[in-house]
Amino acid sequence: MRRLPPLNALQIFETVARHRSFTRAADHLCLTQGAVSRQILALEDYYKFPLFKRHAKGLTLTAEGELLLPAVKESFARIEEISLRLTRQRTDLALKVPTCVMRWMLPKIMQFQAEYPDLHVQITTTWQHDVDFQSEPFDAAIIYGSSPGVDVQAVPLFEERLTPVCAPELLHGKPLERVADLAQHTLLHPTRDHRDWRMWLDHVEDREIDAGHGPSFDTLDLATNAALQGFGVAISDLALVDEDVAARRLVRPFDTVLTTGSRYYFVYPDCVAHQQKVNLFREWIAEHWTERAGGGNRPPPPA
Repeated sequence: MRRLPPLNALQIFETVARHRSFTRAADHLCLTQGAVSRQILALEDYYKFPLFKRHAKGLTLTAEGELLLPAVKESFARIEEISLRLTRQRTDLALKVPTCVMRWMLPKIMQFQAEYPDLHVQITTTWQHDVDFQSEPFDAAIIYGSSPGVDVQAVPLFEERLTPVCAPELLHGKPLERVADLAQHTLLHPTRDHRDWRMWLDHVEDREIDAGHGPSFDTLDLATNAALQGFGVAISDLALVDEDVAARRLVRPFDTVLTTGSRYYFVYPDCVAHQQKVNLFREWIAEHWTERAGGGNRPPPPA
């Protein structure tokens, strides 16, 4: 069996190296200076070489200490990360959600919390549309793409279907009766490459409207918020603006809808598939809010 160095002494070594002082390290650790010194001496005895150079003004690491320190930091950071995952409360579900889908997701989460008050959903929003469960501390995520990816279990939520939307008052002076009328309005883009507007205009076979015209936003949600404030016409997803259209905060000036082939998914890794909190949320969202359940792309009322 391999003999490991004393782990408590390694932790104290990292603290001393950070503070470059036995005294400050002792204060930080709530130990006596003598106790800290003894732990470092024990570690140096284990390695058979000094880890610090003692000076009148403090400490510096020896060459061997400089080599050891990064490995100690990385190891303890990894242990801390894994420990946080293992000791996270069973009633907490850490969920990563793209900012653009929060308009659709938040009412669902609030309804879920009302039905299951003992299971707390911790939401982290991000501009990213994917997740890496190997390096990110999440139990589950909402992602967007043409497929859910590999090494995950997935529940398809809804298919992306794009159509223009705007505030009703925007049409009072400049009606949108034909696609060509978009030339009189500001186009609001949810991506910097303007691909969503380009795809929709190609779909309706319009070659006159300049798809590069208008401001760009980092997310679909930001572009939709600009449309709600009457700044222009945004290209948005039917499911994500469903409630705004139903409440007449937004209108759909055209009936044409572009199905892009991409979807939003609820995903989670195999390693948490047995956990009750994940299964409960998965079953609830599958029952209430997927396309199969009729909650993903309910047709909005006519504009």
